[in-house]
Amino acid sequence: MAYKTKTGIVLRNPAEKAKRYVRQMKSGVVRETGEKISREGMAYRAGYLAARADSAAAFNAGHGVKKKSSNKKRR
Repeated sequence: MAYKTKTGIVLRNPAEKAKRYVRQMKSGVVRETGEKISREGMAYRAGYLAARADSAAAFNAGHGVKKKSSNKKRR
């Protein structure tokens, strides 16, 4: 995925891409084009997000990183 700026084309990093996919799945629309996301597009985005979560879990398990506490106070 890329987007244009005044100086050229910038590629999104995986975290930006994941945030974009979450936003698109919630709204059901691609903001840049205004097109509605197809079922296949939704499935692709869901698979991409699941693969990122699975990869992170595997990395954390292999490196002995424990899951972060969910007891943090939210503002």
